[in-house]
Amino acid sequence: MKKYCYHILLSVLAFAALASCSEDDGLSGSKNGGAPVVKYIRPCDAAASDSLLVRAYLGSRIAIIGENLGGVNKIYFNDQKAALNPNFVTDNAIIVDVPNAIPGKKEDLIRLYTQNDSCLYTFESVVPVPSVTSMTCEYVNTNDVAHLEGLYFVDDPNYPLTVTFTGDVEGEIVDFDVNNIYVTVPAGAQPGPISVTSAYGTGESSFHFRDNRNTILDFDTTFPDGGYHHGWHAGNGYGTENGLEGCGQYLIFTGRELADDVWDDTNFGYERWTYRETDPDFFDASNLADYVLKFEVNIPDPWSCCAFQIVFTGAEDVWMNWQETSNGGNPNNAYLSSSTYPRALWLPWTETGSYTTDGWITVTIPMSDFKYNGTGGSVAVNGPGHYSGITLFVGSSGGVMGTACTPTFHIDNVRVVEAN
Repeated sequence: MKKYCYHILLSVLAFAALASCSEDDGLSGSKNGGAPVVKYIRPCDAAASDSLLVRAYLGSRIAIIGENLGGVNKIYFNDQKAALNPNFVTDNAIIVDVPNAIPGKKEDLIRLYTQNDSCLYTFESVVPVPSVTSMTCEYVNTNDVAHLEGLYFVDDPNYPLTVTFTGDVEGEIVDFDVNNIYVTVPAGAQPGPISVTSAYGTGESSFHFRDNRNTILDFDTTFPDGGYHHGWHAGNGYGTENGLEGCGQYLIFTGRELADDVWDDTNFGYERWTYRETDPDFFDASNLADYVLKFEVNIPDPWSCCAFQIVFTGAEDVWMNWQETSNGGNPNNAYLSSSTYPRALWLPWTETGSYTTDGWITVTIPMSDFKYNGTGGSVAVNGPGHYSGITLFVGSSGGVMGTACTPTFHIDNVRVVEAN
């Protein structure tokens, strides 16, 4: 599309150059010419080169065609000022992006200004439907307030902004701006997408509220070898107090002071190792870019050192089946300290030096980010066959030195789902 815009501009420049050669004064409607005139507007898209525009979405690139445009130094779409690139301004054409900000006053006008003159042209800046991009916590209890983030959350007295949960129940909006909505979760809300409706239409989230797809660890399931894990460690135990609605138990990491050189997988480690060598990967690991790992976490005490590590493993790396093998499978966690075995590192405390959460949040990590070792070095990403087991562990520096701390982690609903 940008290439086509340049073609428009080059054509106009060529025309202007020929025209100026035929004028005695050499001005030919140049920056010292008369008032600007807009003849028409067309898209910067080769596939739509013959189309004329009377409206365009916010953020769209358009070509304004007319006369005496070379002196234009300001353009407003409604009450929003556009950014002008002088290289994209000639006497006969201006290439410009419709401002991405929502108009405070909708007039459906473009205003073009030169030093001495101006003109108006009727043109509609179209606001897209709401885009619901994320949720601070995807598991919020009934009657608690959820925080949605996105774009184009616009209220209108005649078309009030609404939020509808799967189950066809509407939440009460308690506060909002163009990029944020705070809404009370209604009774009857079901797992699934959330829809936001404005005067411009309805947008549906690609993420799921109370996402129950492809849950790997819910810390309630009894795995085949008994207990609530089948590795060597299960953190510091399990809890339910102040947990997430309908989610049962959560995993707890706590129990001692952590420092950059502390290794405590007894209190800060959890393994679900592959049980049989034939166990399949949790997802289609041949397309890592299509998936993300998500989990909910509550961190009430300051965390200021060590990395939260998530490591996927397969039977080739480690498996545990005490019943089917004479040596108890292949139980070893040497991969955790390996300088070549990949994992993801979550280190939010590095931004401010210390990190806590205000209740539960949802963490999202692209599967393509499982490309580090425990000290933050880059390593090769694993291919298929290494994703039928998972380890959670807080330890090792992650390549960033911190300060000693005594954190607590509550963890639930570990899952791999399609990316938004």
